[in-house]
Amino acid sequence: MRGVADLAAKSAKFPRKERFVGDVQISKGFLHSGYPIMMNTNTSREILQITTKTNAWGILHELGHNQQTKVWEFEPHTTEATCNLWSVYISETVLDLHRAKAHRCLRPAKRLNRTQKYIEGGRDLKHWSEWVALETYLQLQEQFGWDAFKKVFATYHTMEGVPRDNNGKMNTYAETFSKVVNRNLLSFFKAWGWPIESATEQKLSGLPDWSDHPMAQYP
Repeated sequence: MRGVADLAAKSAKFPRKERFVGDVQISKGFLHSGYPIMMNTNTSREILQITTKTNAWGILHELGHNQQTKVWEFEPHTTEATCNLWSVYISETVLDLHRAKAHRCLRPAKRLNRTQKYIEGGRDLKHWSEWVALETYLQLQEQFGWDAFKKVFATYHTMEGVPRDNNGKMNTYAETFSKVVNRNLLSFFKAWGWPIESATEQKLSGLPDWSDHPMAQYP
């Protein structure tokens, strides 16, 4: 939980407890987020095997859901994506488990295949969700580190007047992340099909461009 708070740029003392409740019948799936987080009784047996690191992904996924905030979420695209930032972060920094081993979907070959299929499909945001969307954030993390995300989240804690529509929120996110890392990231976000507006381009025109980003290989 200290790791969860650390990535979220929050106090380690949460305003309310994060509880997992096992039941024989829950409303959806094997686990779902909320207060409390619900899990199927069979899942609870696995979770109690705390020495098995590979059983942690689902727990961390739900804890990540509880940290998601509408101001930097782009529903429905990122609903099942950004929560996994916590899954990856805790796996690597607390459990000492590399992302490729924390979940089979993060093996390098699978990541590359998803990205290439997304490009071949025309970079359509209809297909930018779950693991595909997570790839965008992982590429940012692999270049700029976890501290960049912590600073972005901290910035949002005090940000006012954030747009409510996805286009506006995505432009705000691209601008915020760019300013945090002091680089113009717009060519990267455009490569993922984000609807970057001319006003955002003008705001960031003075920053050095991140021209050698991972998506630059896909013209």
